[in-house]
Amino acid sequence: MITATATSLTAERALKLLGDGLPPHTVAASIGVTEAYISQLLSQEEFSAAVAERRYESLAAHNERDSKYDQMEDDLLKRMQDCIPLMHRPMELLKAIQVINMAKRRGQSTPESLIEKQSVVQLTIPIQIINQFKVNAQGQVLTVGEQSLLTIQSGNMDALRKKGNDLALIEGAPCAERSN
Repeated sequence: MITATATSLTAERALKLLGDGLPPHTVAASIGVTEAYISQLLSQEEFSAAVAERRYESLAAHNERDSKYDQMEDDLLKRMQDCIPLMHRPMELLKAIQVINMAKRRGQSTPESLIEKQSVVQLTIPIQIINQFKVNAQGQVLTVGEQSLLTIQSGNMDALRKKGNDLALIEGAPCAERSN
């Protein structure tokens, strides 16, 4: 049996890792949950906002560090420029400039790591099956055969269920009868 404390600890761990820019599948594997659980967490407005805030804070910290490296590089270049007329130990300055210049700038590379890269899988489906699907301009499936489908985020399922229950009560039929 999973307790609320264990669930909140798992969510906190997921929040920290997602906030650090790790992709959901890596986070799920790291904390021992399914990707579906991570997706459910991310569909919650508060959790998603907290992840975005942590990503912003992380990116801001990286950019601040990058700015310090840039300032050191500028200072070293100025010293080099001042020393050119004297040039009796240029190699020390050149080596320092080389090291600072080659330092990894984290803030500039972070946005790419925040965007999850996904693989596209091509499927070949027989024409008899394809003809049963009706899709809209965005490629979303609207109907399969006679069954009408609805696209909804998991975070909105409770509201849809409640709306369905309210509609069934208005029509005078219990919800269980209505769904059959």
